Amino acid sequence: MKRTILFVDDDQNILDGFRTLLYAKRKEWTCRFATTGLEGLEYVDREQFDVVIADMRMPGMDGADFLKEVERRQPGAVRIILSGYSEMQAVLKSVRHAHQFLSKPCSSDTVVSTIRRVTDLRHILDNEAVRAIVTGLQSLPVMPDLYIRIERELESSEPDLRRIAKLVEKDIGMSATLMRVVNSSFFGFYEKITSPAHAVALLGVEALKGLVLGVHLLSEADPTGVPGYSIKKLWNHSLQTAYFAKVVAVLESCDDTFIEGCFIAGILHDIGKLVFVTQMPAAYLPVVEQARQGKGPVLSIERRELGVSHAEVGAYLAGLWGFKKEVVEAVNGHHAPDGAASEFSMSFVVHAADALQHEIRQGGGDYVFPSIDMDWLEAVGKTDRYVVWRDACRSHLEDK
Repeated sequence: MKRTILFVDDDQNILDGFRTLLYAKRKEWTCRFATTGLEGLEYVDREQFDVVIADMRMPGMDGADFLKEVERRQPGAVRIILSGYSEMQAVLKSVRHAHQFLSKPCSSDTVVSTIRRVTDLRHILDNEAVRAIVTGLQSLPVMPDLYIRIERELESSEPDLRRIAKLVEKDIGMSATLMRVVNSSFFGFYEKITSPAHAVALLGVEALKGLVLGVHLLSEADPTGVPGYSIKKLWNHSLQTAYFAKVVAVLESCDDTFIEGCFIAGILHDIGKLVFVTQMPAAYLPVVEQARQGKGPVLSIERRELGVSHAEVGAYLAGLWGFKKEVVEAVNGHHAPDGAASEFSMSFVVHAADALQHEIRQGGGDYVFPSIDMDWLEAVGKTDRYVVWRDACRSHLEDK
C-alpha cells in the first residue's frame, strides 16, 4: 500500500530538492508539495496523508500553526517540523503539535530514513482496532520542552554536557524530580548526586533523556477517569524495569549503546497504559476492573476488550517520537518474542526485566502478573542466567 507524504515549505528550491530526492520512491510513496500553509491545508482537505512535513518559518501561517490545523483535520497523520538550530523558541511553539523535529540543513538520508521509519510503524497499525484507537485519540503525548532543548544541543556543532546540565537546572520542577529519582535505590549510586551536572556525567545523555521523558509524561497524567489507578505505581514499575534491564544487559557484557537502549525501552515499555488511562478511561476501566479480579493478564484482557494492547500502542508512540527501531521493537515485544526469538535482543531483556520486577516486587490482590517466558529464555540460551539476574536485582534493592 502506497503511503502519502505532504511537504510544505515556502522555499521552492527546497521543495524541488525533495521532489528530485523522492522521485525514486514514487512506487512506494505519493508525494505532494505546497509552498504555503494554506495551500497545504487544501491538500489536507482533499487527501489523507500518512506523514506531513512542514518548515517552521513560513510567511503568513507558520509551521506550528499549520501543523496545529493538520492535527485538527487529520489527527492520524505523523507531523514533522523542519527548523534551523537558532529557531528554538519557534520549535517550542510547535511542540504540542509535532511528533518529530528535523534540523535544517537536513541530509537526504535523514529525510528518507525518517519517513521510512514512521511509515514502517504502520505494520503495528495493520490491525483495524489499533488504527481506530490511535488515530481516534484527541491528542497524542508529545515530547517535553526540555527533551527538545537537549536534542537541539546534541545536534549543535559542538555539543557540551555542561550546557545540557544547565538546561536541566533551568527547569526547576524537572531538576528536583530528577535529583530525587537518581538518588533513589533504583540506580545504585554509592555517592549522593548533588546536581544535574553530576547526574548527566553519571547517567549519560541517553539515559537522562529517557528519564526526562518518563518524568514528564507521568507527571502530566490525570488518571481520575479510572478510579484507584496509581500513576505513581506505574512510574515506579517503569523505573525499576528500566534499571533491571540495565542490570541484565551489564551482566551479559553488552555494549553501552545496547545498555542505554534497554534502559530507555524499560522506561517506555508500559507507556501505552498511560494512553489508555488518560485518553480513553471509560473504555479502559473494564480492563482494570477485570485485572483486579484476576480474570487474566492485563495484556490478554486489553486485547479481548479493546482489540489492541498497551504494547502496540506504546511502540507506535515510541516510533512517532523517533526512538531507534530496537527500542520500538522492545516496547512492542516485551511480552512475547518479536522476530527472531533466539536472539538476545532488547525485546528479550525488557521482557526479562519486566518479569523480574513483578516477581521481586509482586503486589497484593488477585492480579495475574507477567512471568518470564521459559521457552523464550531457553531459545536465547540463558536458562541458567535467570537466577543470576534475579539475585543481582533483588540484592541491589535489599541493600538500599
